Amino acid sequence: MSKSTISSDPQNKAAENGIANTSGALIAAFAPLYLAGVSLTSYLTSPNGILERTVYTLLDVSIPGGTIPHDRLIPAMSALYVFFTFGATGAFSAAGQAMARPTGLDNSNPRQHLHQLRGLPNRLRSAHYNLLENFSGFALAAGLTQTLAPTNAQLINLLGLHALVKMFVYYPAYLLDVPPPRTLAHVLATSALINVLWRLALGAK
Repeated sequence: MSKSTISSDPQNKAAENGIANTSGALIAAFAPLYLAGVSLTSYLTSPNGILERTVYTLLDVSIPGGTIPHDRLIPAMSALYVFFTFGATGAFSAAGQAMARPTGLDNSNPRQHLHQLRGLPNRLRSAHYNLLENFSGFALAAGLTQTLAPTNAQLINLLGLHALVKMFVYYPAYLLDVPPPRTLAHVLATSALINVLWRLALGAK
């Protein structure tokens, strides 16, 4: 078989591009679900609903110092979410690395052994990193809402939905290695942020 024949074989061409399973490309069709989820997040975050009461209760319990003014709910929510994303799950990720090595955490070179992580230690790290990767979207949506519509109940509820789903559904499902709720939680949380930005673009106050 000539070299030209080999290079013209679609399977060989795919392999040269690092593709081992061409059917994996079908997962890209999942993208429209993020837009389809916008309507669902609107329904779930209607003002004066159970989610709004859940968000308010969680903030009152978590943030010391008395009742939070309505126009300061977003900074309060952000404080809780920053703690969870950078502090709590960061500590759990480091604990996972320590559990994965007989000599414990290598604090001098903590990232040197990441490629060796397996099982729960790897999920602890991966879940933490996913929260970090997605935090910029929350930060953008929260910052714009605080600037343009700081007392809009539905926007606050949507931001709360994102944080609640990420903290109490996505993260536990990741650690327990239960993919379906983890994936659905990620889609719902991302749709909530898309919804916030779209509503702001349409003039929400």
